[in-house]
Amino acid sequence: MSLQPGQVNIRGKVYETVALRVHKFRDLHPEWTLATKIVESTDQRIVMETQIIDDSGRLRANGHAEEVRGSTQINKTSALENCETSAIGRALASLGLGGTEFASANEVQNAIAQQNGEIEWITPEQAADLESLIEEVGADRNRFLKYLGAKSIERIQAKAYPQAIKALETKRAKQ
Repeated sequence: MSLQPGQVNIRGKVYETVALRVHKFRDLHPEWTLATKIVESTDQRIVMETQIIDDSGRLRANGHAEEVRGSTQINKTSALENCETSAIGRALASLGLGGTEFASANEVQNAIAQQNGEIEWITPEQAADLESLIEEVGADRNRFLKYLGAKSIERIQAKAYPQAIKALETKRAKQ
């Protein structure tokens, strides 16, 4: 399989970088607009949307992305930029500019890291502490997990544990 510049082969599938997708988009639709906006921005996470609008003002595609601040090395300093790039990539994929796969190369690499166990999760003791605090302060468990970008208490990344404790202790202090 011969790769072009801006393409990445991950486990036998070709993914295109967002930069390549943007270049193709500009060549195909020079009058169209990529409009990005922040949907939500907190100290913990950022959510962005990108809309692709044609020259008549019609919405042709959109894409959303969410990043948890500090969850990866890049998100320690550039969560906003990373989130914007992901939202742009997903909107372009919705338009049909995505190589053979919808996800971006970065999204796939992060998923593989999770599958390979390269992410450190909180300990059972930390999970029990969080469960106790959630109950004590009456926090909405699902909302708390969404805030942390986790599917379950056990799947909270170890590096997010201080943020989780701080959020619950802040809630307790307000009671």
